[in-house]
Amino acid sequence: MCGFAGVMELVVMRDSKSRVARRGSSTLPSGTMSQFIVWGGKKLKGTYVVSGAKNAGPKLPIAALLSKEKCFFYNIPRISDTYRTIDTLTSLGCKVRFTGKNSIEVESKYINSSEIPLESMSARQSVLFIGATLARTGKVTFHPIRGDAIGKRPINRHLQGIKALGGVIKKEKNNVMEISMPTRPKSVTYTFEKNTHCGTENLILASVFNRGKVVLKNAAAEPEVDNLIKCLNDMGAKIKRIEPRVIEITGVKPFLRGTKTFSIYDRLEAATAIILSIMTGGKVAVKNANKKLLEPLIGDLKKIGVDIDFKNNVAKIKKIHKPLKTLEIVTDWYPGFMTDWQPIMTLLLAHMAKGKSTIHERIFETRWRYLGELKKMGLRYELFHPKGYGAKYYNFNNSEYSKKETYGAKVHGPTKFKASQLNSHDVRAGIDMLLASLVAPGKSIINDPANHIDRGYENIVEKLNALGADIKRI
Repeated sequence: MCGFAGVMELVVMRDSKSRVARRGSSTLPSGTMSQFIVWGGKKLKGTYVVSGAKNAGPKLPIAALLSKEKCFFYNIPRISDTYRTIDTLTSLGCKVRFTGKNSIEVESKYINSSEIPLESMSARQSVLFIGATLARTGKVTFHPIRGDAIGKRPINRHLQGIKALGGVIKKEKNNVMEISMPTRPKSVTYTFEKNTHCGTENLILASVFNRGKVVLKNAAAEPEVDNLIKCLNDMGAKIKRIEPRVIEITGVKPFLRGTKTFSIYDRLEAATAIILSIMTGGKVAVKNANKKLLEPLIGDLKKIGVDIDFKNNVAKIKKIHKPLKTLEIVTDWYPGFMTDWQPIMTLLLAHMAKGKSTIHERIFETRWRYLGELKKMGLRYELFHPKGYGAKYYNFNNSEYSKKETYGAKVHGPTKFKASQLNSHDVRAGIDMLLASLVAPGKSIINDPANHIDRGYENIVEKLNALGADIKRI
């Protein structure tokens, strides 16, 4: 039914230190620093297969908390965020097991805790346990969220929405929070101050059992959000997007039924693989690339001189008009140009475009550390504060905006990257360094203290080596 027949079942168990014991997985990061040795300058060719979405797959099993029946989730990437979800589900009392390489079964018949462990909050999607646990138990205790060094990840928009549903928030010492809320919250219309991807998902989960209708305005429109909505509707929820940025949740009685749900494929990984192909000669086909979800990127690639063909969700580079043209990028919320595409597109422009390209980052306030690392490889750039823009034009909180901060960058190209030793600071910066190292002749070393590269890309070394790369993970 799901393509996993004959795969050995992988069991998830609890060990004596309350961490998930994993059987059958040899490619997951161990928690110690990863190091990548890359011998660059090699021609790559073949087919790159995109995995389930990092920003969708690890979230879907959280929906199982709203059901007492068995739930099955497929196309879930084997990355650390998925294991964080599993750790948290099991700590709450759920039974979780792998039934195939990328398929998970979750049973949430009995829940014996409403506290989200501290270590769980290092994964972005773990914040969704707030809404799901409130819907299931009426209370939740959690620690401050942590994440990549690309900007603050405040959850004030989440908490304001929880309050609107009737939640009562109590802050304990060390920023530990306790929230209580009726498991069947009241009807409300809530408008998000600014776009929030996880905030939208959190309020959807929290309000599935509401006593009438909950309407979320200025809600996130990302396809990963719609993936979660489909999952919940398959379980018996009544959620619909009545306008592009308005979501209506008609309350149903607890609990939802079980489900068999698939994660969408990763549009970030697909974009990465397409840019990898361009940088290495255009001989890499990208499988599981959804053209519709990549339209802003495809449009910009067309502008700078790259023609791409799509057939049956396989992307192939048709023509590269060298040198590429320069471009002005402005990041935006969906359906605009993704902030997570920004580092890889900037890298491509620096490597292959002739002249100066401009990047205006409007989603995160501190996303330029990777440029300092790539400077070691020869990248030329300068940072600036875009004129004519105030706090309202940026998606982070108004209080984080500063007239002195540099939200813009100019990069010069073309650049012949040289091998170097680099340090990865976040998921997309890490993959940037890996791509740059693949086109830089000689030996590059990437130190990845927090395992960012493996966290964002399932089996990335194995996938790239299968195309002809020479990468060794230490």
